[in-house]
Amino acid sequence: MRQIEKDPDFVDISTFPHVLIDLRYAGINNFMKTDLYGPIYGSKPKVFLHKDAASKLLKAVNLLQKIKPGWSFLVFDALRPRSVQWKMWEKVKDTPQRKYVANPAIGSPHNYGMAIDIGLTDGQHGELDMGTGFDSFAPIAEPRLEQKFLKMGKLTRRQVANRLLLRKVMTQAGFLPISHEWWHFNALPEPEIRKKYRIVE
Repeated sequence: MRQIEKDPDFVDISTFPHVLIDLRYAGINNFMKTDLYGPIYGSKPKVFLHKDAASKLLKAVNLLQKIKPGWSFLVFDALRPRSVQWKMWEKVKDTPQRKYVANPAIGSPHNYGMAIDIGLTDGQHGELDMGTGFDSFAPIAEPRLEQKFLKMGKLTRRQVANRLLLRKVMTQAGFLPISHEWWHFNALPEPEIRKKYRIVE
């Protein structure tokens, strides 16, 4: 990551106001129970996005403050070097989770610094309840199935409202949600990312 610190195309989002860092792959609080980042990050990590994605995150911060003053974003992952993507792929390639992890041969938008995994906190009660935690691969985590699970009583109105607020702020800032993870947002369509930007190894 040292080369990224010196690269003007990348921005350390840990310095942004109302952005709290909770890098799940820099510890064992993730679906693989494995620290994938290891010594890449220290005790106070710098977390990067490409400047084009970072400018949208700043817009999202401002929008959130207008709607919910004092609330903050929780960042679970942002720029993920492809070397880390390979580690992740090796863990899941022969498991049912394979479909949720991009093949590093192609690359994930995270590998370009053009995707972010994110949640919300109101500053008083910790992470807002979204019905599942980050990196839950249960169907109930999928935005496309929210209304189904709401009608079944497996998601509450508050949980869905929290998800809708997150999506509203992120999409108004220019991010694109995906249909199977409430926490993941791309800064641009994937084909455009792969065409215009370079992978961080």
